[in-house]
Amino acid sequence: MLLVLTAATLREPPPEPTPAPPPVPEHPPAPPPLPARPPPPERLLLNGLFPAFPRTTLIPMGRMEANGNPMEMGFFETQSPPGEVLEFYAREFRRRGRRVTHQPDGTGGGVVNYYDEIRGALVSVTAIGMGGMPPRTMVFPSLVDTPQGIHLHGSAPDTLPRPPGAMTVLRVDDRSARGPAANSMTLTEVAHGTPSMLAAFYREAFTGRGYSPAPARTGANGVELLAFERQGERLSLSLSPVAKDGPPESLVTVVQEWTTPSTESFP
Repeated sequence: MLLVLTAATLREPPPEPTPAPPPVPEHPPAPPPLPARPPPPERLLLNGLFPAFPRTTLIPMGRMEANGNPMEMGFFETQSPPGEVLEFYAREFRRRGRRVTHQPDGTGGGVVNYYDEIRGALVSVTAIGMGGMPPRTMVFPSLVDTPQGIHLHGSAPDTLPRPPGAMTVLRVDDRSARGPAANSMTLTEVAHGTPSMLAAFYREAFTGRGYSPAPARTGANGVELLAFERQGERLSLSLSPVAKDGPPESLVTVVQEWTTPSTESFP
């Protein structure tokens, strides 16, 4: 009898009740946002169209406009003479079946180019001898999406003021009679000096010729943007620093438009 009472006294306690699950919120919190993907790199066409000149690296200068037409440009330097560079590209283009035009500048440099009918683009290489010791050559491959009404030249028009020592890289004339870029000219040059130094030169030169200046702007990376206007004509200038060793140089782009009275105003 004693054993039975002991067993009854030592019975296990009842199990604890199972806790209720936490309440489910009516609107569960949104998951944390995924990290933003970096933008894809800008896809440039220069490397696919221009074979690499020996012992050089092509530096893309990005996209721009020539007479309202999309344009890409790059540059590199070499100690090879300009004529050797132009002959290299003329030979490589002819190997691809292109009809190449060579426009010498009279000092050993110049432009070689061809028109790509499939792309609707003008493909060109400009080589400029810079002199110095050792001598160096600046080379500017470019691609302009344009109809065949566009014409290339290797010299600047006599009517525009130019900084001392400026060298023409590319001149594009639009002789078409229609479109937003009709009857316009885009000139690209390399000039000695920083963008701010050249801006002072152009302000004095154009105002002295009767042009009225528009408010100037400074863009990204030290780019100076200028505009001038007079009866029937409008000029826009972009002055960009050239990344290189030695004395400062800038890439100058001048867009000259011949306007009608209804369009003679700054944007």
